[in-house]
Amino acid sequence: MTTPQAGPQPCTHPGRDLAIVALSAALVGLFAFTVVMLLDSTPLAALQAGGVTIGIATTAGLGVLHHLKRSH
Repeated sequence: MTTPQAGPQPCTHPGRDLAIVALSAALVGLFAFTVVMLLDSTPLAALQAGGVTIGIATTAGLGVLHHLKRSH
């Protein structure tokens, strides 16, 4: 009796992928906030830098995720 060979299965865990993107963006935003605060800036400017960085990192991460999912 022969068994069929199982080929590589594509990974489809969208929740995990979105969580990785969100946590990575939050980490980058926190780093930007810390850097701006270390430069003796105002707290409002540090929050603004962190928020903008989170938005940019999220957009970039979702773009990369879309590209990776489309190529498979």
